[in-house]
Amino acid sequence: MDEQTRRRVCLFGTSADPPTGRGGHMGIVQYLASLDDFDEVRILPVYSHMFGSKRGKQAPFQSRVEMCQLICKDIPKAVVSEAERICFEEATAELNDNEKGSLRIGTADILMMLTTNEPNVDFTLALGADTFIDLASGKWRRTEDVFQLVGYRMIVFRRLLENDEHNEKDEILQGSIAKWQLINATKSSIRLVQIPSLTNASSSTVRGTTNEPVLEELLTKEVLEYIKRRSMYSFAKSAT
Repeated sequence: MDEQTRRRVCLFGTSADPPTGRGGHMGIVQYLASLDDFDEVRILPVYSHMFGSKRGKQAPFQSRVEMCQLICKDIPKAVVSEAERICFEEATAELNDNEKGSLRIGTADILMMLTTNEPNVDFTLALGADTFIDLASGKWRRTEDVFQLVGYRMIVFRRLLENDEHNEKDEILQGSIAKWQLINATKSSIRLVQIPSLTNASSSTVRGTTNEPVLEELLTKEVLEYIKRRSMYSFAKSAT
């Protein structure tokens, strides 16, 4: 297919437990959607976490999907996808419950499904600096497949560094990018960006407090109302 007619989709996978506001998840999606590089920014809430310690401890998948939809409703080009659920259900269709419990669906599996189902799309993977370092160092399953399935196209985002450019983590990050970078005549395949709106907004902070002034800083109004209405996270502990 002609390169000009191919769609360009940026994939942003996240636990979204819960999705934070402009200082976090929403700010990342807003930034990605502002780029002319993409026709669509697709948010993929995690369905079944790869790390066993986190499995079963997240809020229900559908709740996290709905909260992502709330933060994305006014962002052009942003859509929320249940691709991880679909991939898991297709892979486990003929398995019993014990076999399903031990199955690990990783990013490469999801990318394989997406590239097969959407052959006319060029996918780019967006991920945070720490996550990229883990991927580049081989801590993920099928690391090389992940890079190949997105044509080595990635956007790596980070918060503004408090220290200078010789920060140890920054050196590791730059080395990881150099290791996997594909360079052509027009641009590099892996782009490192700093998103000015990002703060230390943390989903774990949200889960651990009912302090509404704090939550109002970390969440959108709609997501905070959603959490309170359904007595989620710390509100469940204080519910009577």
